[in-house]
Amino acid sequence: MTDFTIFKSFRNRAILAVGIIIVFLLTLATALKYPVPLGGLITPDIEQMDSGWLYEGGDGLESLPRLPCSLEFDGSTLNLVHDLTAEQHNPEQVLAIQTRYQSIRVWADETLIYEAAQGKEYALSSMWHFISARLYSGASTLRVELTKYDQGSEWELFSVLQDYPNAIGWHLFQTHLPVVLVWLCCMLFVLMLILIMIFMAIRRVSGIPLILALTAFIFLSGTWMLLDSKITTIAGGNYSLTYFFSYCVFYLLPLPLLCYLQMILELRSRLLQALTWITTANAGVWMLLHLLNIVPIRSTTVSVHLLIIIFLAAFLRELHKRRARQKRLVCTFWGILLIFAAALVSIILYHVGLLPPTNSAVLYIWGILALILCMTMDTVMMFGAVWKEKSYIEVYRQLATEDKMTRLSNRNAYELRIREMQHQAPGEVTLILFDIDRMKKINDTYGHHVGDQMIALTGQCIYEVFGDGGECYRIGGDEFCVILTSPQDVDCKLREFDQLVGLRRTSHVPLKVSHGWERRSFTEGQPMGPEDMVMLKTEVDKKLYRNKNAAARQ
Repeated sequence: MTDFTIFKSFRNRAILAVGIIIVFLLTLATALKYPVPLGGLITPDIEQMDSGWLYEGGDGLESLPRLPCSLEFDGSTLNLVHDLTAEQHNPEQVLAIQTRYQSIRVWADETLIYEAAQGKEYALSSMWHFISARLYSGASTLRVELTKYDQGSEWELFSVLQDYPNAIGWHLFQTHLPVVLVWLCCMLFVLMLILIMIFMAIRRVSGIPLILALTAFIFLSGTWMLLDSKITTIAGGNYSLTYFFSYCVFYLLPLPLLCYLQMILELRSRLLQALTWITTANAGVWMLLHLLNIVPIRSTTVSVHLLIIIFLAAFLRELHKRRARQKRLVCTFWGILLIFAAALVSIILYHVGLLPPTNSAVLYIWGILALILCMTMDTVMMFGAVWKEKSYIEVYRQLATEDKMTRLSNRNAYELRIREMQHQAPGEVTLILFDIDRMKKINDTYGHHVGDQMIALTGQCIYEVFGDGGECYRIGGDEFCVILTSPQDVDCKLREFDQLVGLRRTSHVPLKVSHGWERRSFTEGQPMGPEDMVMLKTEVDKKLYRNKNAAARQ
């Protein structure tokens, strides 16, 4: 059953699908009936230091609620104190503290053991600080000084973790697992699209800029979500790279989407073109102003949000104006609506304070995933249509340039080749003309069907002898032409052709083919004008009819 007829009916396919599902369910039931619990290498529990903290208030030390919490405290500097006398700390452990728009200093008793992001221009966004327990081993008091530069009404205090590095790393990885998985999905899409572009380049299929724009958008989307989560800072290093590139990618994210939508809809909107340049300039100007310490980078998000809203509104307007072309973006249209809703809700919640800045990408993740999926589906469907159209074009091209009787190239292809050589002349051109002798007599004596057989036989012999190194054409009823652009022993080839015709022809049909040839050389850079080809063909015609007349006298 090599034709897989069992799968052709819907009923059989449904039975097979149900059978596979039943197998999976039976496997799950078996595993649950005979469980074998094992203790994992890493447990989900992690030691935290979320209680026992005091803070310096107006009347001395006051008790702090269990972390995480928000604290109503006036002032830009907050001192947290923790008693270490009743606790045992393994020197191999690490203290992990998360801050947001805050610089931090940590003292073990009276010794400063850690400080980071001192100064307003360096107090960036959410940061993880990892402090070795060796630095405060034996100390009686741990004091953390936080200096806030984001003038909100409350202090936002996160959990304080204290455990082994692997446990903390695994805990943070689990916390950001959805973002990591989305990033991996985006990178797989990017890899797939890169392979598609390579295939298109090899096959010389048009549309690579469109796929490139889609690839750039998916890559920037995944990269922004990963950088915004700050999970990349677990290994340490220059945190500013993560922070500033997160802003940079977010600024540039609308660019490939703008290009993609303009290309796939063939839009010529001046507004969308202007937004393309404005988006690029916006990113460059804000980065320059922050580099010059004129504007804090976190104060520039309003302009980006405004550009996103204008872009989405302009796109929906253009899409509404071109309803006829909406068929090409059925899925993307709904994806745009989804990400428009996600972006709008996220921006509103961000500015009214209901969406924490540390989780500002939560809604974007779902919107971007939906849009990526929709854009990919539309692109696949569009290229399916393009590929189908290309196959039709190939059929039409073949009908226009191929001789049906001999399967050689026809007169149209011959004329196109002559024009091509006039634009880029080869170093050497050899033209050979063939003509079947007494063709009218063959048709009158044996019938036109026999004459057609002789024409097909001649074309086949020409192709077998000259096809490997030349271009073979049928340019008239019983006239043929071969163009050679590489040095060959033409006389030897023609003798081989005559022998082949003699072997292939039937005994009762006197088939004889006359031929003539001439060669011209062109120096490098010398154009081949129309008169050169006319003169060459004239010389070949003379030799052909000289040979033809000689054959007639025999």
